Amino acid sequence: MFEPLVSHLKALLDASADTNSHQPSLASLGWNLRDAAASVRAAQAALAKAKAEQQQDRNRLKQISASVEDLENRARIALLKGVDTLAFEAAETIAVLEDEKSELETAIKRFDEDLVALTDQLHRAQGRLRALKRGERTAAVRQQIHKAQSLGSAAGQSALTRAEDQLEDILERQENGFLADQAYAELAPVDQPQAVIEKLAEADCGAPVRVRANDVLERIRSELPLLIETDK
Repeated sequence: MFEPLVSHLKALLDASADTNSHQPSLASLGWNLRDAAASVRAAQAALAKAKAEQQQDRNRLKQISASVEDLENRARIALLKGVDTLAFEAAETIAVLEDEKSELETAIKRFDEDLVALTDQLHRAQGRLRALKRGERTAAVRQQIHKAQSLGSAAGQSALTRAEDQLEDILERQENGFLADQAYAELAPVDQPQAVIEKLAEADCGAPVRVRANDVLERIRSELPLLIETDK
């Protein structure tokens, strides 16, 4: 009953991996964690099986006690009736059952004591496995961050550094383009005198070169009296 469970728990709690022979990595950690998880599941199954067998032993103990009680009652009746042969046969059976009962009671008591320690060991193994899985997730995130910041090109630049340089180049080109557009706008009046003429016209410096909304509005206002007289 005990051997499979004890073996699994011993492997979980006492085994030490040889980490000096090679550099540890996330891949090897993942393999070890999968092995550890499989061992934990096996230990859980072994513990569940052991508990089921313990319950079967308890049921057997109840059956033995009931049989002994029944046999004793029947043996008394046989003695009262003078059937000593049957009474003796009942006594022999009772003796065998009582031996089995005594051994079973001792085994159940011993396993109850062991079960507490084994369950505690399993819980500690489960806790260690959960902690290791959390550590694995942390290590994976750190590795990805380190990868983003580590040297990643022949020029010795990381991906982040390259991206920063590229952004700086883009912004510089955009700034140069903006300055070029601004310079062109300042030179435009020389190349396009019509634009200067339009600006002067808008400022009432000379005749307008295009129809303006204000002029249209003034014309409409001036026509209002004529429209009123026409309606009359």
